[in-house]
Amino acid sequence: FLQRTNSLEEKSRLVSAFKERQSSKNLLSCENSDRDARFRRTETDFSNLFARDLLPAKNGEEQTVQFLLEVVDILLNYVRKTFDRSTKVLDFHHPHQLLEGMEGFNLELSDHPESLEQILVDCRDTLKYGVRTGHPRFFNQLSTGLDIIGLAGEWLTSTANTNMFTYEIAPVFVLMEQITLKKMREIIGWSSKDGDGIFSPGGAISNMYSIMAARYKYFPEVKTKGMAAVPKLVLFTSEQSHYSIKKAGAALGFGTDNVILIKCNERGKIIPADFEAKILEAKQKGYVPFYVNATAGTTVYGAFDPIQEIADICEKYNLWLHVDGFNFSQLANRIICLATELMTNKGCVTWHPNYSVNMYHGCLGRWAAHVQEAPP
Repeated sequence: FLQRTNSLEEKSRLVSAFKERQSSKNLLSCENSDRDARFRRTETDFSNLFARDLLPAKNGEEQTVQFLLEVVDILLNYVRKTFDRSTKVLDFHHPHQLLEGMEGFNLELSDHPESLEQILVDCRDTLKYGVRTGHPRFFNQLSTGLDIIGLAGEWLTSTANTNMFTYEIAPVFVLMEQITLKKMREIIGWSSKDGDGIFSPGGAISNMYSIMAARYKYFPEVKTKGMAAVPKLVLFTSEQSHYSIKKAGAALGFGTDNVILIKCNERGKIIPADFEAKILEAKQKGYVPFYVNATAGTTVYGAFDPIQEIADICEKYNLWLHVDGFNFSQLANRIICLATELMTNKGCVTWHPNYSVNMYHGCLGRWAAHVQEAPP
């Protein structure tokens, strides 16, 4: 438009074309704004349509497409507003208000099928009254924002709806799992051939796995004969460690009294001297120390236990060292790499990627990798 032209007619044509484009943009903007307000992509009447009208029902393709497009519109509108700082983090209401059905919001379970229109309404209300954990001003625990790539991955995995039993059932996902766990082991500092791993449904379960692995390493007969086949075992953890260690002690039959707490300094870190003293005290009482949990980023102080010093003590007394990488970061990575050089074939790591590397909750989020050195 700014280029020089010798023809008045050409100038007039360019001006008209520019105005037409601007008019189209404004019209599109109005349409989008109106659509956001009404959450309507199509004019399809969903009030008389039900789940039975969607695929795999005969002739259900069109209704399925239109319904899912409406759902996508609702979700995209939510995502857009989540990143808008002027949007509330939470439209707060007391439990009794939500249960009583304010503004048409209804949590009651009907004995009759709901229309697709009602399902769309429920989708909007669920997002409207929930906490926007991806909001820039959400500062509560266990969330690191809304990652769009992770969101796309969650949509994909939910659509595939595949169980990861075997390669026969989930060939791509099984290979993905192997490659991802291999990469995580390399990040921790182990070679690609060492160790193994598993994705578990949370850090608490993953920490429990670490105790099970340690117990089996030292007393493999526990698998067939149970706790009757092992001596009086004790395990150690920090005063500032996650509650899941004590919880695992109760669930696995050790008893919480046999989960010995190690004192911490003013910064929330394990005091190695107290750890060693408690090992000797337990031995004098006839107990068999076999496991210690060190934390890379405690839940309250964010403290990193002196893992290398703890690893030295573990080598001295033949204990299994577990590192709970709750707030795993590059700093923790460097510390763990030092410790793993001393762990030989007796150690493991729990890693919570959703807390530290902006991993989406549904895409590895709230999962932890339990990585164990391979036996010799």
